[in-house]
Amino acid sequence: MVEQLKNIVHDFKIKGIGDVLLVRFGDGIWEEELHRFLDFIEKKKDFFLEAKLALDVGERNVKAVQMADLRDALAERGILLIAIFSESKQTKNTAKTYGLEIEPERIRTSSQKKTQFMPNGGENAIVYPHTLRSGVKVKYFGSVIVIGDVNPGAEIEAEGNVVVWGCVRGSVLAGTGGDESVVICALELKPLHLRIANIEAKKSLHIKNPVKINCQEAELHFSDWKQ
Repeated sequence: MVEQLKNIVHDFKIKGIGDVLLVRFGDGIWEEELHRFLDFIEKKKDFFLEAKLALDVGERNVKAVQMADLRDALAERGILLIAIFSESKQTKNTAKTYGLEIEPERIRTSSQKKTQFMPNGGENAIVYPHTLRSGVKVKYFGSVIVIGDVNPGAEIEAEGNVVVWGCVRGSVLAGTGGDESVVICALELKPLHLRIANIEAKKSLHIKNPVKINCQEAELHFSDWKQ
């Protein structure tokens, strides 16, 4: 990582903390800084793919909707946001509500111990503590957890599992890399499109009770989801 950083730090303020990339945002308008950074990521796709990212925003007050847009935009590009560092109390409190780390020293300690940011010692996962509205597309290399609904017009594409603590009315694709061992769980299903690996559900699917979906003998199997 050190050699790679030497080649790109002149374009953006980035340094490595173990296996985490720390990015320093400038003091300009938030939307302009975010747009500039996303453009930068597009130019360095290979470097940022599947990266874990910490963002230092200085004294900036970052609103909840801005933080959500940032995390969603990074997730769509295969990047996991794990921390927001700021001198602003408002920004720190918002970051904590999204389950993000706010202390740089904890990142350094975790990196030294080579702790993985994974639930239950399992695979990489990203959590959305809100409903996914129409037009939002989440594409992630691990599992996706949504605490809310997946509205019509919203899409999830995950190489791992998908868990929705709400109703799926949009599109959910799990095991996009071909893994038929993954599962989809939801409190209610009325999806526009649902698939595990290459196995698709019927278009008229509607299940009002908590359900767990997995693959059995090349078919989708539906069972009660007991939380």
